[in-house]
Amino acid sequence: MPAVVARIGGERRGREQQVFSAYGDISGEFLRRHSRPDGLRDSTLVIRVSSSAIAHHLILLRGEILRKLASLLPPGTVTDIRTRVGSVE
Repeated sequence: MPAVVARIGGERRGREQQVFSAYGDISGEFLRRHSRPDGLRDSTLVIRVSSSAIAHHLILLRGEILRKLASLLPPGTVTDIRTRVGSVE
């Protein structure tokens, strides 16, 4: 899928799709229900969360999430995580 998106939307969109897919693979059931990737700004993954409590939980897990993403993605693809509270439908 990332290769198809890259052809249609360019390299940046393909990389973003690859990161979103990796986040889905490593996030676990709880975070999949309460968060979703919202964007990739340079090497910062922006994640939309359903509440400030979930944002806090995700930030506490930041190191673990970054390590898991690093094992699935090219080096330097995601180096930081930011959260944004909003609808996660």
